[in-house]
This record gives sequence, structure tokens and C-alpha cells, in this order.
Amino acid sequence: MSHAFGVYQGAQHIALRSLFIIDPNGVVQYESVHNLSVGRKSEEIVRALGALQTGGMCSEDWCLDCETLDVTGVLKPGNMLSHYRIEREVGRGTFGSVYRAEDTLLERTVALKVFKPGRWSRQNDAAVEARAAAALDHPNVCSIFAINDSEGVPVIVMEFIEGEPLSTKLKTGPMAPSEVGDVIRQVASGMTAAHEAGVVHGDLKPANIMLTDEGRAMITDFGLSRRDHLLTSGSDTDALGAEYDGDVSGTPHYMSPEQTTGQPPTHESDVFALGLVTYELLRGQRAFDDGNVLRVFEQIREIQPRRFAESLPNPFDSIVEAALAKNQNDRQITMRGIAAHLE
Repeated sequence: MSHAFGVYQGAQHIALRSLFIIDPNGVVQYESVHNLSVGRKSEEIVRALGALQTGGMCSEDWCLDCETLDVTGVLKPGNMLSHYRIEREVGRGTFGSVYRAEDTLLERTVALKVFKPGRWSRQNDAAVEARAAAALDHPNVCSIFAINDSEGVPVIVMEFIEGEPLSTKLKTGPMAPSEVGDVIRQVASGMTAAHEAGVVHGDLKPANIMLTDEGRAMITDFGLSRRDHLLTSGSDTDALGAEYDGDVSGTPHYMSPEQTTGQPPTHESDVFALGLVTYELLRGQRAFDDGNVLRVFEQIREIQPRRFAESLPNPFDSIVEAALAKNQNDRQITMRGIAAHLE
């Protein structure tokens, strides 16, 4: 073994004092080699083991008593996370960060969604998210390639999309009705595939819809998605803020009335959210733009669909009015129906 690790001194026929920590995949995660006359404090070895449990990276002054290291705070271009080489950060939120990276094994560009410590209520939440989206195969849904937690933090490996989110595009003002019709039709088509596969998005909003340079709309971040037969507990999202501490899932300004009361997202909730997104793309402003979450919730629960629809051109007026029905049982329009209206 000492020959294999290069610590054997042939002239003296002895091996140097050394320590190697090897993970289950056979990768050396820590090594310490020194002269036989030099000792090594046990505290330093314990410190290294503790650091590895946080993701294999630690700052110089990190100690076992410190809180878990946030890997997203130390990842830089050129760093390796498993076999992915970080190229640049492309997005950041309360849950974590998204990076453009190179898959050095398959030699392709990917997007890495790296979660911050403690941002998931259950150990397998990241896997639930990935499996829900990975079950979908549609040109308007971002593909999931893998789940990787070999570095001690959950990472979802996704298709990298060249383009910009609709939230960025909206900064320049409203979009032309013809462009809105094309984008919403594509999103509705992708969500039709999701709903027919039993998958609910739960957090549909402009920031989660990418538009490529070729004009293709791509739905990303099924962050609150779930199989219909699975019940997952809600958790605050990056946009919920500290003003509200309920068991609510979603981003406040795009929630359905039922979500504001703590009910889990449904197909009808996604339809409501797409109605709000359609309104925003056409008007260049959110339907509910109050900074106070509780007031936003009150406005959503007292929504008057006709008031939002009457300022929109045909056929968007009828789509939005149907999608924003206050009672989810009255939301008769489906994603398939929205796509058909815009064909």
C-alpha cells in the first residue's frame, strides 16, 4: 500500500508516517505525509474529518464548533465539485446557487443547482424535485441529468440553457402580444406534459421560465413539484420573506388563493400562476405588486378576474379571466386548453 501511495522510502526500507482518507468511490479526500520524527495532532485529523462532512471544503479558520460551511459561498470559477468544473455563477437565491459548469467525464456543459445547508426540510427533498422533473421529456421542460451528493451537499445537474429568464426580459417593459402568445403557448404545452405525468410545478413565475436566443421557452426549477400520489410538507420559498411564517409553498406574488391558506399546489394552482404570468408579460408589471406579503395574500384571496382581463387583448382576456377564477373548482381551463387557444 505504501508503494501505491508513494510514501515508501526504498533506501531505508520504511514507509513515511502518513494518513489518507478515502471516500467510498475510491477518491482520496485527505492526505497527510510527514517525516517519521514529526508527529500530527489528533485534533487536526478530527478537524479534517469534520470539514469533509460539510462538503470537503473549509476555510483556514474553520473548526468543528462552527456552523456547517455554506459550499455556495466558496465555489469559484475553476473549482471542482465532484467531476464538475465550475465556470461561473449564473443565479443565486435563498435556497442556493446555480452555476454553469463543465462535466469533465461526459465533456458537456451543464447547470449545477447547489443547495445551501439546511434549506431542505427533508434529506431527500432534492431527490424528490429532481425525480419529478426528470420524469418529463418535453422540448419546453429543462432536462435533469443527475443528482450528486458525493461532496456532502445535494446538487442537481441540469441541462444548461443559453438565454435569459422572463423576469430579466421584463425589465425592459411589456412584451409584444405576438411574442407573449408564442411564449405562453410553449409554457402551457410543457405544463400539459407535466400535469399528464402527475407532476405539479407549484412555483411557476417569470424567473422560472427561460427564453433561449431562438425563442424557445423552457420551464425550469420544479422546486415545489411533487407526484400527485406524494404529499410533501410546504416550506417557505426564497420570495416569502420573514413577514409570514406559515406553512405555505410558493412565491407570494404568484400564488393561487388556495396556496395562501396553506393548501398544497395543484394543477389548478399552476393554471392560476400562468394566468398571472400572462398578465405580467402583456402589461409589464405584476398583477400584485405590494411589498407586504400579507396584503398580497389578501388581494389574491379577493381577486376579481374580470378586472385584470378587461385591459388585455383577445384571446388573452378570456384566458386570463378563466385562469384567475378565485375558486379552484371554477378554474375550468387547463394547460392544454390554454395552448389550444393560442395555436
